[in-house]
Amino acid sequence: MKPCLIVYYSRSGVTARAAQGLARLCGADIEELRDVRPRDGAAGFLRSAWQGWRRQPAGIMAPQRHPADYPFIVLGTPVWAGQMSAPMRAYILQQREHFRRVALFCTMGGSGGQGVLMSMADLCDKLPVATLHLRQREVLADRHAAALAAFADELAVLRHDEEAAAPAHTPE
Repeated sequence: MKPCLIVYYSRSGVTARAAQGLARLCGADIEELRDVRPRDGAAGFLRSAWQGWRRQPAGIMAPQRHPADYPFIVLGTPVWAGQMSAPMRAYILQQREHFRRVALFCTMGGSGGQGVLMSMADLCDKLPVATLHLRQREVLADRHAAALAAFADELAVLRHDEEAAAPAHTPE
């Protein structure tokens, strides 16, 4: 088991790109949330915006990895109509009792990232150990590497601090 699990949802591939880069930097396991119902085309885009605006969770496939198996969970979502994605909302509602520590990130075409991160933290009922919001244009142009590396470094420091604070096991 790796020290961290990154769970993300991505409709267009932007959040996936950021999550996969972060997983490489952190040496983390990764879990992509999958919709029960596809979100292709204009109808999928409109449904996504509507569900985001209404703060509705979406039907998602059962995850393959269990968050209780990891000391850190990193949650990543796109910003939809100023809100977290409906699949991420569903995942947090289903799994939040199993989260130990959370870090949060979001990708956005326009604005709203800070509000989404605050909403995610509230829904998790946990203060995040680290947060990051990225603009879609930065991710698509591969100009997000420095921000992603700084976020990964912050997580590595926190993970190291936690390992150092853990009681040492001494044989009897």
